[in-house]
Amino acid sequence: MTPFEWPLWVAPRRAPPLWQAALITVTAFAGAVLIRGLLLGFDNAFGLSSTYFPALILATLYAGPWWGWGSLTVVMAVGWFTTVVVTAVDRNGVIAQFALSGAATVMVAGALRETLLRLEEAKAAEAKVQADLVATEQRFRILADSAPVLMWVSKVDGSREFVNRAYLNFLGLTYEEALKFDWRALIHPDDLERIGAEEAQSVAAGGDFIWEARYRAADGEWPWIRSVSQRRYGPDGALTGYIGVGFNVTDSKQAQADLTRINDLLAERVQAALVERDEAEAALRRAQKLEAVGQLTGGVAHDFNNLLTVITGALDLIQRHPGDAARRERMIDAAQGAARRGERLTQQLLAFSRRQALKPELVRVDDLLVDSEPLLRRAVGEAVSLTVAPGAPGAVSRVDPSQFEAAMMNLVVNARDATPGGGLIRVETAVRALAAREAEDAPAGDYVCLSVHDTGEGMDAETVAKAFEPFFTTKEPGRGTGLGLSQVYGFARQSGGAAVIESARGHGATLRIYLPLETAVAEAPEAAAAPQAAPRGPAQRVLLVEDDESVGEMVEAMLVDLGHEVLRAEAAAPALAVLERPERIDLMITDLIMPGGMNGVELARAAVNLRPGLPVILTSGYTGETLGAANEAPWPLLPKPYPSEALAAMIETVIGQAA
Repeated sequence: MTPFEWPLWVAPRRAPPLWQAALITVTAFAGAVLIRGLLLGFDNAFGLSSTYFPALILATLYAGPWWGWGSLTVVMAVGWFTTVVVTAVDRNGVIAQFALSGAATVMVAGALRETLLRLEEAKAAEAKVQADLVATEQRFRILADSAPVLMWVSKVDGSREFVNRAYLNFLGLTYEEALKFDWRALIHPDDLERIGAEEAQSVAAGGDFIWEARYRAADGEWPWIRSVSQRRYGPDGALTGYIGVGFNVTDSKQAQADLTRINDLLAERVQAALVERDEAEAALRRAQKLEAVGQLTGGVAHDFNNLLTVITGALDLIQRHPGDAARRERMIDAAQGAARRGERLTQQLLAFSRRQALKPELVRVDDLLVDSEPLLRRAVGEAVSLTVAPGAPGAVSRVDPSQFEAAMMNLVVNARDATPGGGLIRVETAVRALAAREAEDAPAGDYVCLSVHDTGEGMDAETVAKAFEPFFTTKEPGRGTGLGLSQVYGFARQSGGAAVIESARGHGATLRIYLPLETAVAEAPEAAAAPQAAPRGPAQRVLLVEDDESVGEMVEAMLVDLGHEVLRAEAAAPALAVLERPERIDLMITDLIMPGGMNGVELARAAVNLRPGLPVILTSGYTGETLGAANEAPWPLLPKPYPSEALAAMIETVIGQAA
């Protein structure tokens, strides 16, 4: 450090602590006051004077610019009241001159401090670069000397700048001798002419030097050396020389056949490894599916256990208090409510798995939205503002209206729960053209887009990725099963469209359902007739085919209560045996999925072959792979669970059609 750089030694590298900065500033100005007092007397010690400038420099340089400016402000305030001008110079002029000089002093001192610190940083960076350069060169030498191949660095004229230990061992020379040695003297005479031609060709082409030749080693042998020299360039882009490696390829030339065999073996092992990898990936996907099934099973079990607790508890109370009519009615209502919740849960599961038997029809989406608006407003309540904005007049899609309304209700309720009081929910429709894979696996084409936007807190990317999973919910326990969005997802996918979430923390959420746009015209919906109790028709002799004993007993009891006579069969084979007997059968009610290798549709066909014109009712709570056959069959499907009134109405309908 030069004498001019001594302030840098004590200047702090960063702002000192408050107490230290205050101590430096106070000490500097105390010294200035002391000097002025000694020179002019302590009565004039606090007046404005050039003796403060060194103090300002010290405060700025060692405490920081803010302390310099603060000190100047304090000095000006004190000097305003204590400065006495004994000359003819105007007092305000003296104060103004001092202020300008002090400000200049603080700025210069601050700039000096910054310059000194930057100089220190530059010197430190330069020292680090130099140290890194030395360390890099040392590492390079260690690496090069440990390499089992010949390595060198040469200039443009071919003279060597560096050679490694393997190079020295090959030549049997010292380092200085190796740098000056002409490698051409080692080439086998039979290879010299060829190598010269290849070198000239490489120079003309401007490429790297790659050749193989026999070189005389220090032990007198002539091994084959493969030499590769690459061009190296300086910072200015100019060619500065070459860097090369050489390695013995004698054994490889003699074992070319073995190398080919090894390559073939390697290819076989790579193929086997790829097969093993594919099997591992398949196993991983199976494990992930099992994990998802486990999560789904646990959620279903949890919800159904809650429902069964209500039902069994209600039945137990009815059994223990049969004479309490009021209690019996309450318990029956509770059990029926739980059963209806179980039915909704099952429908949501079927919608998510795309196994639900939808009843799609051509509908005007805006009309459905407008019809549902009163119900949506009741669901939202007063705390949140709801705006419904149909924007796709005349747009038609083929959907199940009831499932569409359920999806809208789920979206709006979910948005309501995510939106604080005073927030906004907007429901709108629009016609939009989607490109391929723009929305999941939805094919390219025109879609009716239903969007539900809320001004809630939004979701992060991790939550968005899980939002459609069954039983995933961000709500506290008791406020949701986690099946709302999964029902929306299942309905959209089963309808041929897609469901997409757009959300970020603090920016609300928008969930869009894309439904394929149809070119057909939807018929105006007929006014819904008021529900009427199904009339009880004449007694029928019914063949009931149901493999579940409990369900069979319940349906038999319902049929008997409706005044019908019932014959039971637990599978297709016993049912066909009954049909082959001469006794009268007026109607067959059969489950769609049964054991024994024959489903309900196949049984119905066999039954009609045996008894032409026999009325048939299909029932099921899960259609699965037989959904297509059930939809194409000429017999009606009564979905489980169903009340006695629905069963009576279906029987009345099919008997009336057969009459």
